[in-house]
Amino acid sequence: MKVKYRLFGGWRSLMAALIVSSFLLLASVAPASAQSATATFNYLVGSASRPDVARAPSGDTISMSGSGTLSIHPDSVTGSGSFTHKDASGTVKATGTWTALQLLSFVSYGSSPGLPPTFEGGKALVLIHLSPSAGGSGFDAVLRITCLVGSPPPSADEGIRLNVQDVINFNREVSGFTLFIRTSA
Repeated sequence: MKVKYRLFGGWRSLMAALIVSSFLLLASVAPASAQSATATFNYLVGSASRPDVARAPSGDTISMSGSGTLSIHPDSVTGSGSFTHKDASGTVKATGTWTALQLLSFVSYGSSPGLPPTFEGGKALVLIHLSPSAGGSGFDAVLRITCLVGSPPPSADEGIRLNVQDVINFNREVSGFTLFIRTSA
């Protein structure tokens, strides 16, 4: 399993971040129902102090953090967070917020022994809207969130990708910490 945790100082820091983040999310979650006809997850994209980073072929980077929920059958998504776009030299080109609009797809990779059974890996494609702090109408984009818990494909990388169609495609994970937390079956 290929795992990238460059922003964390090792396994202990990763586990501490997992535990803290999951407690923050689970504090507002109702107990799961075994009778539920849908699967519902909370999701994490980085954190305010350690955002996920993706790079475009031009060398530009996007740093993102946020959280939300997604449900399967019927497909739905909520969520929001912040972003910073920098050019290849590190100059900030834009900052702002993002909001989830539509769940395009989700594939679960399952859970891993040694972690809480509600922690799951997977890949979600979410249509989001980027709202720059400088104003303007913003941009719609497809956010790919990948978590390597469970049994991911060998070619998968932890983190995010962001495609702002016809503008810029941040198609390479640089560093990241993402997680899906199952809240109902």
